[in-house]
Amino acid sequence: MNSLLVLGLLLVCHLGHAIESAPYTVVNSAESYEERVYPAQKWITTSILSISHDVATSVTFYRLFDYIDGQNDAGMKIDMTAPVTTLVIPGEGPNCENNFTESFYIPSAHQANPPAPTNSDVYVEERPELHIFSRRFHGFASDEDWIVNAAQLHDDLVAAGEEGVDYQTYYTVGYDSPFVITDRTNEVWFMKK
Repeated sequence: MNSLLVLGLLLVCHLGHAIESAPYTVVNSAESYEERVYPAQKWITTSILSISHDVATSVTFYRLFDYIDGQNDAGMKIDMTAPVTTLVIPGEGPNCENNFTESFYIPSAHQANPPAPTNSDVYVEERPELHIFSRRFHGFASDEDWIVNAAQLHDDLVAAGEEGVDYQTYYTVGYDSPFVITDRTNEVWFMKK
């Protein structure tokens, strides 16, 4: 089953209440990007090497979905949250594998003591405070859309004279179920050093 379909079905189950989002503070807003600070929080995380973002996140999504669906040491189902983030660490040279590290924010109810994953490829990440620059775009994002928007964010940050930005890696970020047809929200993030 397609990971977007699974996410959609999961989100449909939550129609009775809002999906919890990772907290953050907006530090600055520009015309084409936003600067934010995310406090230190716990995320459930897994990684894979792949050439394709779409292929990689299809695999990693299922690992994380299994965790929130009860494959943890408590056998507990955990609510889906937003956003789903994927740290992209590009490989060297053309047509090489990139490292894709996908994460779900662990809901606030489980932040203090999240259940341990039973899959050895999944772990609880103690993510430190994250200072990021975010560019938002809409639609169903493809591999090319992520790259084009990351390149545009890079150009906008350079043009604005932003300093201390890590351009070696970036995050792809999704918020919506596949049943959302219009006004879909995606973001790319660069981290401030």
